Amino acid sequence: MLKIAYKKFWVPVMGRLLAKLIPFLEGKTPKTLPTYDIDGDKRKEKNI
Repeated sequence: MLKIAYKKFWVPVMGRLLAKLIPFLEGKTPKTLPTYDIDGDKRKEKNI
């Protein structure tokens, strides 16, 4: 249950929050947007 909550809630929410802080912390915007795909599931689906 905690693994699912971490994967489905914590990573996307905190990831988006941190992504908003990237320009402030680094002084420039990122070239590519973060994927929030911690297990590589989306990459596997794309290759099939």
